[in-house]
Amino acid sequence: MKRVFALLAIGALAPMIQGAVGTFVPLHYCPDLGLLLVVGLGLCWRSTAGGVALSAALGLIADLLSGSLFGQHMLLRIFAFGAARACSQQLNLRGVIPRATFVVALTVVTALGTGALTAFFGAGHGVDGEMLRELIPHALINGAFAPLCVWLVERISNWLSEVDAGHQLLQLRPRNRLT
Repeated sequence: MKRVFALLAIGALAPMIQGAVGTFVPLHYCPDLGLLLVVGLGLCWRSTAGGVALSAALGLIADLLSGSLFGQHMLLRIFAFGAARACSQQLNLRGVIPRATFVVALTVVTALGTGALTAFFGAGHGVDGEMLRELIPHALINGAFAPLCVWLVERISNWLSEVDAGHQLLQLRPRNRLT
């Protein structure tokens, strides 16, 4: 339970940190910390149902803090978790280069999904030339920060795991049969 609360707290701080950094640096040069956190969950979380619920909660936090369409980030975070989970089972996403490449592709897909949802519900322009120009540096920045963020999520998850890693589990010996 400690892991869930810690990751929810980090997920709530991520958009705030990103917004604060965005006052000094253009947003397309800032990594999407919420997306990277969800990708880390998809690669290391054991329970699929728990990971989906945690990703949905992180997306809901991002929706409430960003002022975007309600449920937009939640839907895209669930998609990102599912994509990371499915790709980690089918592909080798253990190294730095595969993780960075996967996050670059996922950033492009989620940005296009954001634009499509925005255009469909009429709240904005959707996908346009300016968005596509800003997408390339944003995807590359996300790819550059992906290995570090995934590593941090894995370390935090292992550190706050309910099973204490310092204690050995009780090993029972098989019974000897007397025949």
